[in-house]
Amino acid sequence: MTDALRGAYRVMRTIRAFEERVRVPGEVPESRYTGEEALAAGVCLHLDDRDAIAGTHRRHGQRIAKGVDDLKAVLAEIRQHRHVVTDTPGSVPLLICGAAIAAKQQDTGGVGVAFLGDGPGTTPAALNIASAWNLPAIFVTEHPGYADRAAGLGVPGVVVDGSDFFSVHETAGEAVGRARDGGGPTLIEAVFPRYAVDCLLRFRTRVTDSGELGEHALDVIDAEVTELVEDSVATSKSAPGGLETDVYVLY
Repeated sequence: MTDALRGAYRVMRTIRAFEERVRVPGEVPESRYTGEEALAAGVCLHLDDRDAIAGTHRRHGQRIAKGVDDLKAVLAEIRQHRHVVTDTPGSVPLLICGAAIAAKQQDTGGVGVAFLGDGPGTTPAALNIASAWNLPAIFVTEHPGYADRAAGLGVPGVVVDGSDFFSVHETAGEAVGRARDGGGPTLIEAVFPRYAVDCLLRFRTRVTDSGELGEHALDVIDAEVTELVEDSVATSKSAPGGLETDVYVLY
């Protein structure tokens, strides 16, 4: 359990450090996942190579949480050293339905997870498809009221505190397990406190108060992650590249 907690904190800290570093003015475009690390980590730590995720452009925290192999590759994508084919946010739910159909037909036990963007887009259609075909798909949204709307379309909707890693992790675990067992899709509606709550601080407080991890262990992870991100930034700046090579970043 201690190793799992260290791993969860490392993922969240890596997302935070990466986001803060890439927001340096004049270097790379701003990203937008700070404060939502617990949501990405809580969901994606249940996933493996059988599974697929899709999200809106510049939501790199989700990619890191899924297990991106190389932060330098993610930075290269942002700097456009590598061209990555992206789809409009509205297509994400249907992309994941496609991944879920493939997993079901091939009987891999895999699931598809859609991190939904702004606006409904194709979400209602995707929920209908996922429900009608009993697909191993999970839809994750921050928009209020979606859980009720999903229930009306025959998809179980669960509301969870998006800043609480442990609540997200438990909820996502149930949804992933249900999907793998043939139980069909789930929609997870993440809500965030009206007044900002730092999910990393919340995690640290819980595990140190319980005695499961000490402050020193977490500080060591902080230092290691900072070094990793700085090294990735330095390497990315000096790396050659262009739009003619490398289409996908693997994770």
